[in-house]
Amino acid sequence: MPPETLIQLDSVNKDYQMGEVTVHALRDMELSLPAGVFTVLLGPSGCGKTTTLNLIGGLDRPTSGRVLVQGRNIAVLGDKQLTGYRREQVGFIFQFFNLIPTLNARENVEFALALRKDQAEIKGRALELLDMVGLKDRSGHFPSQLSGGEQQRVAIARALANDSSVILCDEPAGNLDVETGRHVLSVLHDMIQDRGTTVIMVTHNTALAPMADSIVHIHDGSVASIEQNDNPVDASQLEW
Repeated sequence: MPPETLIQLDSVNKDYQMGEVTVHALRDMELSLPAGVFTVLLGPSGCGKTTTLNLIGGLDRPTSGRVLVQGRNIAVLGDKQLTGYRREQVGFIFQFFNLIPTLNARENVEFALALRKDQAEIKGRALELLDMVGLKDRSGHFPSQLSGGEQQRVAIARALANDSSVILCDEPAGNLDVETGRHVLSVLHDMIQDRGTTVIMVTHNTALAPMADSIVHIHDGSVASIEQNDNPVDASQLEW
């Protein structure tokens, strides 16, 4: 039985005004993404894949069309509702980590849990998540004291803090060496296996595609093709 559709983009257009020039980032984008699988959005720089990710994450709104998440059109949500959607349903992992430099690893994860009232629960949850990504013993270290791979694993722990059902990744291994990148991608893959999390990853690197269950090729703001991968490889087997 095929997995249920979690996210659907329906006739989505996104235009940006650059002075007197209108840039058409997305053109009548049609895309359905299943729940609980690893999907890669693949394509060259400027093809629209990060714009697609930003629309799914509620970081931007389409010029026209619908962005449906579990049947709800998030494109028409008010700012307060959209903030709630991002906080409760989506975790973000970026290429440059985006950790707060004045907070240690545990505090960076706790920051995502700030709306909870029980401080003991917050601390315990943060340490649990850091342990999940193999960094509990580094919880007191600041970002400047952590390697790039360790910082990205803190970012993964932070993205999972509120039990987000969707994790959106923008080139999460793009700033890492090959071996560290493999480890980070393995952590992402394990989340799908262990937690049923939906992971959507943007990359221009075709060498990473074989680890995905579904590969969406984006070209010039539209879906060019979609591949289903019945035999995804482990991240340790990737070469790039």
